[in-house]
Amino acid sequence: MNFKTIFSIVALALAAVSASPVNDIETIKKQCESDGLATFYINDNGEYTCLRQHPKKEDLDYRTCFFTNDNDDNVVCVEEGFNNIPSCSKNSGATDYRECAYKFLEFVDDDSGKLPYRIRKFPTHEKIFYDSYVLDHKECRGHDGIVLSYKVAHQYICLQPATPKNSVSISDKECVRVNGKIYCVVQDNTNLTNCIRRDSHYNHESCKKTLELYSKVNNVNITEYIDN
Repeated sequence: MNFKTIFSIVALALAAVSASPVNDIETIKKQCESDGLATFYINDNGEYTCLRQHPKKEDLDYRTCFFTNDNDDNVVCVEEGFNNIPSCSKNSGATDYRECAYKFLEFVDDDSGKLPYRIRKFPTHEKIFYDSYVLDHKECRGHDGIVLSYKVAHQYICLQPATPKNSVSISDKECVRVNGKIYCVVQDNTNLTNCIRRDSHYNHESCKKTLELYSKVNNVNITEYIDN
């Protein structure tokens, strides 16, 4: 066996070794998404997870799960066999729900300034991140909402279009009409407490004045205030 032959064999062996992890990831991704109910995520550091949809009525105590939108009958849960992130695994001994939720955010945030999901705690539907106005803005815009702020970015109101899915809860929100379309205050993405009905500082007239001011400085044309 000459030197050229030996070199070729070594090169092929190295290529096989370097290709193996890629092939493994491709297999994991394929198996994760095989039923059409799951999405596989991987980042530049090689961390990956598989999030599968489940009805919230299932027994999910052994899984790490999240709500991803309001009034949803389904949740997404980490599939242990297709996950290498310790904070997202209930079998790792290093489970950290908040850290796992943050990883989920990193996977779905495409830097567009919009988030298609409102990631909430399962089973309580509570917010996980209370201290991020940037996240609130992204969630609002990701649901076709309008962010109204004035002078400082961390004082804001989120107005989201009323839809057949969320219209049942309009009576519990401050709502206005913008260019003929009904928008309502999203309490989870609003930090001005005078417009949050569940807050002790809520005041309808004060909220109305705030909306008048904030809409004017943001060039949003509110044509009607809806008294619920």
